[in-house]
Amino acid sequence: QYPRVMELVGFSTEQSERSVRRLAEGIEGLPTRLDEVVGTAQGLALITDDINYATDLTLGLNNAFLASGASAGDASRGLVQYQQMLAKGKVDAQSWHTLQETMHVALRKTAEAFGFAGDSAVNDFYNALQAGDITFQEFGDKIIELNNQTGGFADMAMESSKGIATSWQNVKTAVVNGTTFVIEAVDNMLKEVTGNNIAETFDVLKQVVLT
Repeated sequence: QYPRVMELVGFSTEQSERSVRRLAEGIEGLPTRLDEVVGTAQGLALITDDINYATDLTLGLNNAFLASGASAGDASRGLVQYQQMLAKGKVDAQSWHTLQETMHVALRKTAEAFGFAGDSAVNDFYNALQAGDITFQEFGDKIIELNNQTGGFADMAMESSKGIATSWQNVKTAVVNGTTFVIEAVDNMLKEVTGNNIAETFDVLKQVVLT
């Protein structure tokens, strides 16, 4: 559905497929399901009108949560709150509190990267966002920057996700993520052989059954 939805709002199938591949590569080895980050990237792309930026931001945020020790569920909850604030273009106390709960380590590092220091760094960062001194675009850019640097959120997330429980979760998410690409391969094969993809093939079968 991702390429189809993205195509409706002006992104090409190639852009969407490239985005999915980058998301899959970005969460490899992490307890994050591909469908979760795809959903987040889709929402961010609709808000920002930039699928590449949305993809990078999704990975950066996901790693920021995991680097802070958040579970996959907490990371998902935090991503939703960030997305809502980005859509509104301003912070609110409740959403910010969720970010503090779920990405406190990364939030402090982001605040420090903007020049805030000491015990009040995160609160000062919040006040700057609320006042418009720092925009959400700049917030997102900084998340991406800190994610991609050596020893940044991506490396921290991988380190924080080690352990038996997380390794078992990684096995389960690998099955989900791998199934996605198996279905995609079957879809492409059907289209090449019959001219119809999976959905269109089921539609034809439905008509056969009904008649």
